[in-house]
Amino acid sequence: MTSPPVWQHFWDRAKRLWPVTVKGRDRLRILAILGGAVLAGYLVTCVAYPARLITRDREVVRVLGLPRAQAEKELAQQGFKSKLDGEEPDPVIPAGHVVWQDPPPSTSLTGGTIVHLTLSSGPGPVTVPDVVSFELDQARQVMDAAGLRINDIDSVPNASEPGLIIATRPAAGSVRQPGSAIDLVVSSGPADIRVPDVVGLKQEVARQRLEAAGLRLGTITTRSGRRSPAGVVLDQRPGAGVFSPHEGRVSLVISN
Repeated sequence: MTSPPVWQHFWDRAKRLWPVTVKGRDRLRILAILGGAVLAGYLVTCVAYPARLITRDREVVRVLGLPRAQAEKELAQQGFKSKLDGEEPDPVIPAGHVVWQDPPPSTSLTGGTIVHLTLSSGPGPVTVPDVVSFELDQARQVMDAAGLRINDIDSVPNASEPGLIIATRPAAGSVRQPGSAIDLVVSSGPADIRVPDVVGLKQEVARQRLEAAGLRLGTITTRSGRRSPAGVVLDQRPGAGVFSPHEGRVSLVISN
């Protein structure tokens, strides 16, 4: 059974309020006034409460990690607007990609709602870590974890145990861009061994004497020695009497 139309409801009510003797023309006038009042009330309600009668909520698409252009395109396809809220550094997400969105993904919103986007500016500056007294392998791991790479490794005499880091270049606490090269200074041990004099000895004899003193043979170069037979040590670096750390290298110049 169908319900009577709305106008029938108003018409029946009007007949109860006014006598039946009201003429047909007057009844039509009254009906028109009532219909106009209903229409005016509906229009006023629409202006005061502009919300849609039928909501069309949808879930916000996930755009985290996407380039800005692609993120804005996908939001537009879902019926949302986008607004850029600046940038912030991120060690993982590349520069120009979305690092944050607000409202977050899967939030149900009405179409046309603005989704705020924050882009990544790439990795931020890196502070050089303090690896003093670390072993070389440990220092490598720490630098890798910080996003830095090791360039040169210098060995110098020091009171620390051989192989321990005694300094970095630049110093710990300095700020560098990710991927910057860092030099390590490693202790070669205390300089407590006096370098023996091996000038004038045969190369093999000189090597044996250096090793007996706790030193190692370094670079070998040759030059002409007019008064010395071939294979004899003409010069040494460091010179005799200089203190060197254990297993320090001594370079020789040999006569050819």
